[in-house]
Amino acid sequence: MPRAVLPRPRSRRRLLAAGTLAVVLAAGGTVAAIATPPQALTAAEQERGMAPGAPLTEPPVIEASAGVEVTLDPAKTRFSISGKDVWGASYAGAIVAPTLRLDPGTTASITVRNRLQTATNLHFHGLHVSPEGSSDNPMVCIPPGAAYTYRLSIPADHPQGTYWYHSHAMSTSCPNPNAVANGHSHATPGFMPADTENQILAGLSGAIVIGDSRTGLPGGLRDVPERVIALKDAQIDVAGKIVQNTANTSIDSNADTVRLVNGQLRPVLSLRPGETELWRVANLGADIFYRLRLDGYRFSVVAEDGNPLPVSADATELLLPPGKRFDVLVTASQTAGSAVLRTLAYSNGPGGDQYPDTQLARLDIGGAPTASLPAADVRIAGAQPDLAGAPIAQRRRVVLSEEESTSQFFINGKQFGMDSPTFDLAAKLGTVEEWTVTNVTGEDHPFHMHSNAFQVMSVNGAAPASIHRQDTVVVPHAVNGVPGTVVLRQAFTDYPGRWMFHCHIAAHEDHGMMGYIQVVP
Repeated sequence: MPRAVLPRPRSRRRLLAAGTLAVVLAAGGTVAAIATPPQALTAAEQERGMAPGAPLTEPPVIEASAGVEVTLDPAKTRFSISGKDVWGASYAGAIVAPTLRLDPGTTASITVRNRLQTATNLHFHGLHVSPEGSSDNPMVCIPPGAAYTYRLSIPADHPQGTYWYHSHAMSTSCPNPNAVANGHSHATPGFMPADTENQILAGLSGAIVIGDSRTGLPGGLRDVPERVIALKDAQIDVAGKIVQNTANTSIDSNADTVRLVNGQLRPVLSLRPGETELWRVANLGADIFYRLRLDGYRFSVVAEDGNPLPVSADATELLLPPGKRFDVLVTASQTAGSAVLRTLAYSNGPGGDQYPDTQLARLDIGGAPTASLPAADVRIAGAQPDLAGAPIAQRRRVVLSEEESTSQFFINGKQFGMDSPTFDLAAKLGTVEEWTVTNVTGEDHPFHMHSNAFQVMSVNGAAPASIHRQDTVVVPHAVNGVPGTVVLRQAFTDYPGRWMFHCHIAAHEDHGMMGYIQVVP
């Protein structure tokens, strides 16, 4: 059954001051007053009480390899953002969750004890593990007060790089025919449905590092320092709470928001002259894009979405829609000084959001110089085979569309249903398929595939500069009635079950732009 959809108009700036009552004509001609959402705050107003400029700190690290029992406790939380107390939700007390480190060839046990008032679950974004059972199964539903243990068997040859985890609650109450915890149905009547957008925005997301992507680099680059650069925004209301989507309000992803790095406001990174570091850059937010630039510098991209490139790619900018990750080498200048890490102004299309240029952090160069390492044209081990010459078992078409007046989003004209696969014909293990994903809307949609990384063959007819795998790609918006188009290929090498795919703007997947394909032996 398609999910019910709350109205979410494209322009959501029609908000009145806090405490205002709107007069409406109720049934029978009586007059009723309903409370309206509070006035949206500017970014400067939301930042009031925060202290920028502290040294960048990393989220705590949890070694989640074999034999380690990890527990995450999603709960309503009052955490500090650069000195300002804000209400949201967390797994371990902060707006950015701990970084989980897992080794290839091991099994991780991660227990979620749900202390929220809504249902929740976990998705291990980008991991090539089973989508069934107690693995990366998005159909699992954990009601309030319940606990569930995920067991992730990481393949020995799993690509080593940067991934992430987050709530994937799919606007559905427990129980349903395909959503049980630890094999038992947990009926919990009376609590409100959950959704992915609310829970990620509130704070329920964190990074995952599989192995160590530096092992695929040559020479001295294997020993360079590494950092997690977790990009996330906090949209804060007048009551000091992260904005949530309820029955009477909507989250305006185009509204002012506070852009954070590792949960900090404009922190400072320090490098020595000539020093090279590996930055694991990840957009752990719900809805918004980052167009990342380090003024005066270039990024040397060695992996995308955790998957190594065969040769590093030089880039002055990195576009990170929600869910996107890049592993990049950054080499400091040979002289002391500073540079600004920023997200540049970006338009998500005429029907989407318009983001301003915003400073994220400052890079300070100082101290004793060190010899710089070659970070350009780096050959990297571990890239997966090119699928250009592979025999194609099936060609499929995926059409992304929306109905703006009702805030409904569709794949192939359908909204997501638990028991309704997008395609009548299943995919077969051991085959390669080619999918043509078209976007007929006026805004970009980042297309994400669970369980598998794919190879992009073309974007609007242009071949990519590098042959590698990724799990999230921006499908451009339509221009003058011509849809944006991405052609991709993916190999169904293992794991039967339901493989999910969706737009990774969380509001869009919550409102229907999600589907799955049945994969069979």
